[in-house]
Amino acid sequence: MVSPVSEGLFRDLRKLADWFSTGADRATSLDRQRFATLVKRLGATAVPLLGRELRSGDTRRREAARSALSAIAAHGDVARARVTAELHAIAAGAVGDDAKVVALGLLSELGEHADAQFADPAGIRVRAAIALASQLETAADLASAADLMVHQLEAADVVQMLEVMADAAPAAAHRLAGELTLRLDVAGELRDRIALVIAAIAPRLAPEPATAPSPRIAPTGLAVVLVDAAARLVVIASRRITGERRWRRWAVLIGASGRIDDSLHEDDAGFDGDASSLVARLCSEGYRVASTDPMRAHEVVAAAARRTAESTRALPSAYYLGRDLLDLADAHWSRDALGDRCGDPSSAALARAIELVAAGDHSRALPLLERCDPDHPDAAAALAAVLLAQDTPAAALVALDRALAAEPDWPLHHWNQAAALHQLGDTRGCYHALRRFVATSAQPTGLCADPEQPARVACAERLIAQLERTARITGRSLGRRSLRGRLRGTTTS
Repeated sequence: MVSPVSEGLFRDLRKLADWFSTGADRATSLDRQRFATLVKRLGATAVPLLGRELRSGDTRRREAARSALSAIAAHGDVARARVTAELHAIAAGAVGDDAKVVALGLLSELGEHADAQFADPAGIRVRAAIALASQLETAADLASAADLMVHQLEAADVVQMLEVMADAAPAAAHRLAGELTLRLDVAGELRDRIALVIAAIAPRLAPEPATAPSPRIAPTGLAVVLVDAAARLVVIASRRITGERRWRRWAVLIGASGRIDDSLHEDDAGFDGDASSLVARLCSEGYRVASTDPMRAHEVVAAAARRTAESTRALPSAYYLGRDLLDLADAHWSRDALGDRCGDPSSAALARAIELVAAGDHSRALPLLERCDPDHPDAAAALAAVLLAQDTPAAALVALDRALAAEPDWPLHHWNQAAALHQLGDTRGCYHALRRFVATSAQPTGLCADPEQPARVACAERLIAQLERTARITGRSLGRRSLRGRLRGTTTS
């Protein structure tokens, strides 16, 4: 005999399954409310069913299942454990990439880490970049995305995400990269690489119309500055979210030293999230209201942010998330103390270009090399490698001449010169470049550790022997041309 409780659970599970199979794609607000009631009533019992729906190829069913699992995970430790176990199984299982992405995203929100193998990693990166770009509508969105990237991604992954986004949504990538360069917690090397992404994107953006400088506009929303007897300040800014009843709220604590001691940002401060209740509580603790002028609040926080950056070179994460409420933008940057946030990135450009050349990505390497010193031997050699790959050997020879002028004994310059001359059909020049390659390779250089170097030397020696044999058979000289010989078309032995 089935108990009434079991029968009720089975009936609710049946209703939940029916909702997914018939109503997920056209659910009304009432249907969604009934769905939420079913999920709440079932709790962890619904996890296996929701896991199956999360594996679905239907986007709406998958998103509904994700939302339900997130709600169930908030019901307590037992429910949370059931949800995370199901999500880990999905991430590690033989399911579609989209389901794995959703599972990994929800696990991340729940503070869990998991790895997954994707069938189409490049496609996943593109879709993730497009999805992120579509969410970057406001300054708050940019700050939140940048904060997430800084705290959850390695430096190389940050650059890769920006480069993928630059192809799919260059304007969004440009804004996000700019936001990242404003953060003090971005390392100098990463900032230089981000600056390269910005430089590569800029030519592809539509030029902005020229406008006359406009005076600073007072920040919108509410702001209040409070002070206590110890000269500590609290600045509170709040703004009602457009089209919604909830508020965003930001509070900054400034110590007697004039530096920011702490900051708190609430993306959803509720329906009554303006500053009034917080101000009242602070006043009861000994603070008094010094100003309710948003421009005064802007000036106070900007000065404190600059002082903090100059002394500690660090700001709380919440500072970046809430600073748009007071229109602070890059107010925390002080060129005298911190220098230009996007200094000359030529060294980073060269390093990145060499990485791309090694990976065979010549189209990305070329614009970076154009930013480098053309007489730098590494830049000239990398440019020659790109030009050779693009079947422009004459231009490659010009670059190799610069590289050889700086490093006449580096074997690879002679090897690449031989390749360029071979493409041009210059047998004599190729022969002598190969001989110089073999001669310089006999000297101790850093190239001795290259595992591919012995094969190059063997190939060069074989080609030299072939060219000499061909010259003997045909009676053509391989001697170098003297200056007089070049003019007359003759050679010297």
